[in-house]
Amino acid sequence: MSAGTMAAQAATLTCLAGIAVSHPDLPGAYFTASRIVPNELNVQLDSPSKVEAWREALNVPVEKVFADRIGDRPSLEFRATVYRVAFHVYAVYEVAAVEAGAA
Repeated sequence: MSAGTMAAQAATLTCLAGIAVSHPDLPGAYFTASRIVPNELNVQLDSPSKVEAWREALNVPVEKVFADRIGDRPSLEFRATVYRVAFHVYAVYEVAAVEAGAA
């Protein structure tokens, strides 16, 4: 198995499929994976509450979650290695949208 092949990404794709089966109600996401680093998976969500749902599903400690900025917008993120896959789960959001959803 060489880097750059689908075989190199098989473990990451299998992990993602397993999460979909074991957590069918988990919010859908935009996923990116790279042939360069086949064991990394980026999970982009559209709200902080969805980041929390993924954190719970992956059993990631709350201490791993951090607030940051991506570009000029706030983000909520965590990075964790689960099932030998390095996850970067995040949401970039508008503050007004989060406040309106909380009302």
